[in-house]
Amino acid sequence: MKKYKVIDEPFDDEERALMEAFERGGFKRDYETEERLKKTKLIVSGPVARNVTIHMQQEDIDGMKKKAAEAGIPYQTLINSIIHRYLNGGIILKNAI
Repeated sequence: MKKYKVIDEPFDDEERALMEAFERGGFKRDYETEERLKKTKLIVSGPVARNVTIHMQQEDIDGMKKKAAEAGIPYQTLINSIIHRYLNGGIILKNAI
């Protein structure tokens, strides 16, 4: 295994100036930028999905699989989509269960 030597010397004048400014304490944290980065990471990564287990009748599972196949999507995606649309008002129950 080859070990690498740490070089403390700057590569060029620009890097030397940056190193000197850092050592003088010339850099300060930009909290506004850090906050924007956090928000951007959340947007890019999307909401956190969690696995759940539900008990369903086999005929309902088979029906979901059939409908999902007709739509060309996985049946778990169809189930997730239906739940999401219901919770956001896209599906309204006619009769309460």
